[in-house]
Amino acid sequence: MALFYPLIFKSPKFEIMATRNKIFITLMLLVGLLAGSCKKWVDVNYDPSQVSDQNATPDYILPVLFTKMALSVDNQSGMNEWMGYWAWPYHDANDPQTTYDIQDVSKFPGLEDPFISLVLFEQNSKKNNQPFYWGIAKFLKAFYYSNAVDIYNDIPYTEAFRSDIRTPRYDKGQFIYEDLMVQLDSALTLIKGAPQGNALHISDADIMCHGNKDKWYRIINTLKLRLLIHQANRSERQTYIQKEIAKIVQSGYGFLQSGEDADVNPGYTDQKPSIYFQWNSAFDVTVRNYTSSNTYGLLPAWTRACANTTAMDLLKGNRDPRLQFFYNPITTPLPPGANEPFVQLDSASYRGNRFGLTIDQGIYPYQGSDYVSQVGGVQTRGVIVSPLSTGIIKGYNMNDFIITSVESAFLQAEAVQRGWLGGSAETAYQTAVKESFRWLNVGGNNTNPQLSDDIFNKWYADESGHGNSNVSWNAAPDKYKLIMFQKYMALNGINPIESYTDYRRNGRFPAIPVSYNNLKINNNMPIRSPYPYTEYAQNAEHVKAEGDINIFTSKIWWMP
Repeated sequence: MALFYPLIFKSPKFEIMATRNKIFITLMLLVGLLAGSCKKWVDVNYDPSQVSDQNATPDYILPVLFTKMALSVDNQSGMNEWMGYWAWPYHDANDPQTTYDIQDVSKFPGLEDPFISLVLFEQNSKKNNQPFYWGIAKFLKAFYYSNAVDIYNDIPYTEAFRSDIRTPRYDKGQFIYEDLMVQLDSALTLIKGAPQGNALHISDADIMCHGNKDKWYRIINTLKLRLLIHQANRSERQTYIQKEIAKIVQSGYGFLQSGEDADVNPGYTDQKPSIYFQWNSAFDVTVRNYTSSNTYGLLPAWTRACANTTAMDLLKGNRDPRLQFFYNPITTPLPPGANEPFVQLDSASYRGNRFGLTIDQGIYPYQGSDYVSQVGGVQTRGVIVSPLSTGIIKGYNMNDFIITSVESAFLQAEAVQRGWLGGSAETAYQTAVKESFRWLNVGGNNTNPQLSDDIFNKWYADESGHGNSNVSWNAAPDKYKLIMFQKYMALNGINPIESYTDYRRNGRFPAIPVSYNNLKINNNMPIRSPYPYTEYAQNAEHVKAEGDINIFTSKIWWMP
């Protein structure tokens, strides 16, 4: 579960200076990754012992920020559990993760701070006359602050990180969203107008797009569409949304295309692998994680990536070919007559856990990682990404995804269905689901995406013949819910935060079972995080002005 360090709420000068030190300590700690696996210009031009906030240029800072960004997106085992994708069987019965009794903000799954280093990076880019980097800084700002609003609602924004203000006031979530759209407009303008030859080492330091302006335009537009989609169920927002959609369409840049992700890779190696690979495959850089363990105590992080019967059973029930790509088959067959805590749907090669159901290993010894499916893809050491790589984990040097082509396709499908974009809603829906098949490489060779398309087409035709309303456009009585259901299925293990937002803005749809823990304090999943306790101690006037916060009933502004 990703932990949250609420730096967003700290603005005194002391915090800024302390964080400056933290940033550049981080730079020095990560220099081995960058110098050893990124590009040779790093170790030629920089001596980490001489790095300071006065001489570090934005090209040196950006790869670190992108790497931290990947960590915030790809280390989401906690939210994957809440969303019914994964389930670890060994939670303590009093674990806030499963009881929902969340008092400590660090226990809320899915949170990662937007760290003050973004502010310093933007200042550094502006000071060094680097508009390309300045535009990227604005994109990063929009990405992180929108995530923070999606979890907290109102937060300090206009007064955050100002050294002259010790107790920053809170801005409304809607105001922040609207300003972030302005920031994204500025990002487009800055990147478009940036002289390519003036951008310091942009092809190396920009480990997301390598200086490709057209791809940056599509990424920024995709994030814009995400923010507009989030507020789509608020009737009073429609005029604003239509105006912003018109600007996106007029730009002519489009969105992330098929096979095109917003992802990062500083040059991952076998010993310094992808963040997602580190956390979720059966290999980690620490020796203790080379093998599985079915005993209590310190277990490898990847053992948390066990299948949840919620999503697994939906895949099985819909005869979905993606089952074997979202999850791997079990590595050890159950012995005949094995005692199981609940009945698993066929096939026996794919088994899951129930989130929050504490397993007594003495009674049920077969719910550990060897006997339960893990996240799909590579689970062994030394496998490099190739056109034949399938599933979510494609190899130790896989890119760490931030926004995928799959999410982009579903955002567009919803926009078409709502009448925001032109085209056939049915075609846009099928294209989005098909993109999920391509992304997982269901066909087995991504140099020929038609192989994945063929498997999708056959499955879709078969399920349409069965009148399956979870798959077939014609059979579905509610086309919008069909798009949302298949989006939920497609983001399994990939972007549970976006699934959580969809779940909340759509009235808790789909109906994901809550925790099976009998000690849970509410029969509903929380819809937001509490504010950090430090706010009540250090910024009491402003946080108390937000009223009594109830994590089960206090809505995010875009919720109807």
